[in-house]
Amino acid sequence: MDILKKYLTLMQERPEMFRNNGEEGEIKIITDEERIRVEQKRIRAKLKKEGKPSCWIDIGVLAEDEWFYVIRDMVEFPDGKVGGYIRWVNRKSQESGGWNCVLLCVQGDKILTIRKFRHEERNWSWEFPRGFGEPGLSAEQNARTELQEEVGISDAKLTFLTKVKEGKGGTAVFFVEVPEEQKITLDSGEGLAKYKWIKMSNLEEIVKKGQLSDWFSLWAYTLAKLNKLV
Repeated sequence: MDILKKYLTLMQERPEMFRNNGEEGEIKIITDEERIRVEQKRIRAKLKKEGKPSCWIDIGVLAEDEWFYVIRDMVEFPDGKVGGYIRWVNRKSQESGGWNCVLLCVQGDKILTIRKFRHEERNWSWEFPRGFGEPGLSAEQNARTELQEEVGISDAKLTFLTKVKEGKGGTAVFFVEVPEEQKITLDSGEGLAKYKWIKMSNLEEIVKKGQLSDWFSLWAYTLAKLNKLV
C-alpha cells in the first residue's frame, strides 16, 4: 500500500489522531485527499526548482513498527502557509493503553542516575530510569516491571506523582523509595553502561549546570521538588 493510501486508511480508522479543534493559532491538519494532492504537487514543483528532493513533501505513513508511526501531515499554519509536518506517534500508548514510566529512585539521601545509550542521539545520557509501557498493565505495574528489568529493583515503595494521557495510555512519573539493602543490577541489553547515586544536596547544582539534560528526568525532579520529596 502506498504511504498516502495507508495514511488515508489510518485517518478513517483513528480519526482522533487527525482531529482539528478549530481554535485560533492551531496548526490545522489538512484531511481532504484532493487538497493534499494539489498542495503536494505544488510544493514538489517548488522543491524541484530549488534542487531539493521531492520526497521532502511525501505525505503519509512514512514508517511504522510495533512501537511507532512516523507520519508526515499536510498542514496549514496559523499564518496561512501550507507545508508538510512530521510527527512520531507512540502506538503502544495510542492504541493499546500502554503506560510509559519515569522513575526517580531514592535510597536514603541519594538519587539514582543511570548512563544510558540513546540511539536516536547516538550518544550517552545520564538520566533517571524510564521506559515504554506494555499494554494491559497499569502505570504502577509497568513501573515495577521497568524497575526490575532495567535496574534490578524488586522491592520498593512507589509514590505516584503525575501522569499525562496519550490516546488510551500515556506517561506516568513515580517517586521510588529503594530499601538500603537493595542492590542495583543493570540490564546490559538496554544499553546501560553504569549507574551512580547522587546526593540530593548535590543534584540541584547538577541540574543548574545542565549536567542532567534528559527532559523526562528534569520533569520528575521538578515534580519531586514541588512535592517536597527531595
